[in-house]
Amino acid sequence: MSVLDENDSVIDDDEIVTSLPQRYYTSAEQFTEDVEKIWKRQWLYAGHVSQVKSPGDFFTFTILNESLIIIRTRDNEILALHNVCRHRGMRMCEGSGRARRIVCPYHSWSYGTEGELLAASPQQSGLDLDFDQLGLHRAQVSVWQGLIFVNFSPEPLREVEDMVGPEGTAAMARLEPEKMKVIHSHVYPTRANWKLLLENGVECYHCPTVHHEFCKVLDPSAMTGYYAEDYNASLVQELVIPLQYGKDSLTLSGNVASKKLLGDFGRGTPIPPDYSGTGFMTQPGYTWGDFHPDHAMIATCYPTGPTSSEFAAYWLVHEDAVEGVDFEVEDVIGLWATTHPQDAMTLERQQAGIESSAYIPGPYSASAEPAITGALDLYLRMLGER
Repeated sequence: MSVLDENDSVIDDDEIVTSLPQRYYTSAEQFTEDVEKIWKRQWLYAGHVSQVKSPGDFFTFTILNESLIIIRTRDNEILALHNVCRHRGMRMCEGSGRARRIVCPYHSWSYGTEGELLAASPQQSGLDLDFDQLGLHRAQVSVWQGLIFVNFSPEPLREVEDMVGPEGTAAMARLEPEKMKVIHSHVYPTRANWKLLLENGVECYHCPTVHHEFCKVLDPSAMTGYYAEDYNASLVQELVIPLQYGKDSLTLSGNVASKKLLGDFGRGTPIPPDYSGTGFMTQPGYTWGDFHPDHAMIATCYPTGPTSSEFAAYWLVHEDAVEGVDFEVEDVIGLWATTHPQDAMTLERQQAGIESSAYIPGPYSASAEPAITGALDLYLRMLGER
């Protein structure tokens, strides 16, 4: 058995026994290491293919000091271009839109949808520029079931589909998520280290205490059982949030919130009373997607500083669903829009406690919090500390 530091956080050869030392949740130096070894070395959910339906459609994805232009090319390929002009480093795009070319607002250098330099400003015409060497840099992209993932690693990573595996891919394909659209999003700035969002997300020990509405639809004991028996700490994996028997969707009522159902269910297949949908999870950098016969919710938990994070949620329905006819936004978002602020408030109070001089890492419950140890083990291995 080994002690990590003076805060008495204990890790033995097989498992993590307690929460991590204080510095892992507060230190600027640790945060810098987390960014370089975790956030720039794994797949990150960036958006949905419905956001780039036609050639030239783009949106920007920004995390910390990195910004990408997610764009559909003339050849219908989705690319992630670094949002940095090759002239003098200007960040060129904000938000979303459609463009035949990307034009820098500083000196009018312009780039094609594949990032190739097309033209430099007139004052550069006398220079011997090698246009082939001055295209926008690219990040890696993996599109899985209509979901766009990116990563900043200089080393190639396995595709998301290969990480999820055939069973998880088949479960997701049944709902045809590539035929969905985003109908609502909300950002929850949270004063908590990003690892607290991860730890909170891979246990349901807190659910009966914090999420009363959630537990009227979710089966908390089955959720804990899932984490004990089916959870596998990997960069990307399938996720299932077990519903109570007879509930059709993860909504406040437990009923579907959109009449326009997805995939097989939209073609008339009845919803089995024990069906809990499917989803995905990325970790240690934490994102999860929860997909049901009528809608989906994807939540991203991205860091903004050593003791702050940005918790964003996106709700999707069938691409042909019509608001006011097939669904009402409030019905679709109601449950998670109630649950997310509860988590944010809880984690902010936990962060405040961890920053106290009285904080000493406490023991995890092997039965109620089995997945946290796996998630943190993966985190420490990526840091090179295991």
